Amino acid sequence: MIEDYRKARKAGLRQVQRDVSAGRYPYPVALSDILKDRGYQGEVPLGVMEIDLSLIAGTRTHGRQNSFSGDFMPLLEEDSEFAAKWSALIDSQRDVGLREPIIVYEYLQRFYVQEGNKRVSVSRYIDAPTITANVTRVLPMPSDDKESRIYQEFMRFYRVAPIYGIDFSEEGSFERLAVFAGHDLDTPWPEDDVKTLRSAFGSFAASFAQRGGDALNMTAGDAFLVYLKLYGYELAVCASPVEIADRLGRIWGELQVKTSEEPIAYLEQPSAPERGTILSDLKGLYKKTRPLKPIDIAFIYERNPETSGWAVAHEQGRRELECSLGGVVNTSAYYDCAGDATFDEAVDAAVRAGNTLIVTNVPTQMSQALRAAVRYPQLKVLNCSVSLSHSAVRTFATKTYEVKFLLGVLAASLSDNHRVGYVADSPVYGTVAGINAFAVGVQMVDPHATVYLKWYSAKDYDWRRELSETDVRIVCARDVPNPRRADEAWGLYMVEHDGTRTRLAEPVWRWGRFYERIVQSIRDDSWRREGDELRNKALNYWWGLSSGVMDVRVSDVVPARQRNLVEVFKQSMLAGQTHPFSDELVSQSGLVQPQGAPRLSSNDIARMAWLNQNVVGRLPEERELSERALDEVSVSGVIPIDPLVAAQREAKR
Repeated sequence: MIEDYRKARKAGLRQVQRDVSAGRYPYPVALSDILKDRGYQGEVPLGVMEIDLSLIAGTRTHGRQNSFSGDFMPLLEEDSEFAAKWSALIDSQRDVGLREPIIVYEYLQRFYVQEGNKRVSVSRYIDAPTITANVTRVLPMPSDDKESRIYQEFMRFYRVAPIYGIDFSEEGSFERLAVFAGHDLDTPWPEDDVKTLRSAFGSFAASFAQRGGDALNMTAGDAFLVYLKLYGYELAVCASPVEIADRLGRIWGELQVKTSEEPIAYLEQPSAPERGTILSDLKGLYKKTRPLKPIDIAFIYERNPETSGWAVAHEQGRRELECSLGGVVNTSAYYDCAGDATFDEAVDAAVRAGNTLIVTNVPTQMSQALRAAVRYPQLKVLNCSVSLSHSAVRTFATKTYEVKFLLGVLAASLSDNHRVGYVADSPVYGTVAGINAFAVGVQMVDPHATVYLKWYSAKDYDWRRELSETDVRIVCARDVPNPRRADEAWGLYMVEHDGTRTRLAEPVWRWGRFYERIVQSIRDDSWRREGDELRNKALNYWWGLSSGVMDVRVSDVVPARQRNLVEVFKQSMLAGQTHPFSDELVSQSGLVQPQGAPRLSSNDIARMAWLNQNVVGRLPEERELSERALDEVSVSGVIPIDPLVAAQREAKR
């Protein structure tokens, strides 16, 4: 019908005006123009298939390119022969459908029409989702750029699961998708599994576009991986379009944080209660005088205090919280919740018991904590980690590097041979800052001293023997004792000439104080206010010595002058006069920042991946790490890790 042509042409003219106003090319792009500078290495016929109309990006050659707007709406006058053929085609389409497949060329997951432009135009006009096409793939020239590597991975994916339209912006994403689905990129998937994924992604992509996903700096495929991670593959792909849209709405904040230029807000001091108008003061007075409903808090531990010194520290904090705020808080603890099923059962039980705050104490629980926050939007959820960017879960940690700096000062003052040792856990966010702060502290006291770096997380590795062979007698080791090995040295210690170990100092965490501050922030509404003021950011409580939640304890066996030295440096830090990462910093490979420079940003400190110039050692490689360390590094590592390994461990969690 000519009336349909008029409507389609008006839409096309409007699109041309929008494109011209925005400085965009207003007609379908020609693949021949794209390939003019890039070239290609060959063509591979793929046969006849249904393709998504939204993936048609242009034409194979120029041809009658100017007859269509960029979205393939017609532009020629309605009394033209073109308009008559277009009108006859839409009538035929409604009567008997389009019988002949169009001919297209696929390049980098987009289709370019060689024959059938009017059929594409008509199908777009009636909002048809797909069209039958005879497809030939145009193989891009070999290249080592990121786009080419991602496409190479797509072609591996397509061989086992022939689905077009799933775009990713990061390498390894097709590997992750395959692992989520319980498959790989080497063995063809069952046809039913391919259909299920194609349908689920189509519904998800439609909902993503409808919610304004184009405004986010991520593809629908990137967002789909977040969706699968939070809901689990089986539950995610079996949902109806309505359920998918609802779930996407619940995780929208996560997607916004992931695409933010500065996704993490580091809150480095406890918030002070809001002071404002007389009315707000009266409201505050009313809150103080009325009976307060206790806050119920559930602590869900990956391990238990009998096997984990870190769990011991947090459990002590939980008990201190109950003692100090008895009647205001009720707490409960769930141990050995490493597996997803056990963790989810603990969360369900905690919610049934009326808990409104969930605390998790290691970074490897982040995926589980996120899932809990999505399932129960009314819950407040905390995870003990630094620099992980998630909106639904707030993270907390201490600036342990401040204490490590003081331990470095003490170590250098006690070493009689300019040699000290440092044994780190895993190369994750925050760990390298601790190593370097220690090394800077050593350097300030003894410019000629060397720090010998070793790793607990390395496999088949006798670091004690290596330190002994290099005559290192002052060692900074584990931060907390190991309940399973009471005889193992920890903290900063000295190896005596007879082989015995004398502890000199150690970090002290006062988690009870931290939890008190969190309860206070909920009571005085600081928690809500921080969330409102820093919307679309991940909130990371990262407190140090000045907050009172951590300190350093120096043993009485240390001479008084050295104890005083540590106190002098500590007071200088508290006064803001000394910071381990201000002024000149030099790494093993050269200058990091010049003399007189301000302190590094919190993000640069948390994600530090270089070693100070006086450190002898290096960051471990993936192949050297233990299984536990690989789990930790796949969550928050500062070293490269194979995408397949990361995907397998992510799916396992």
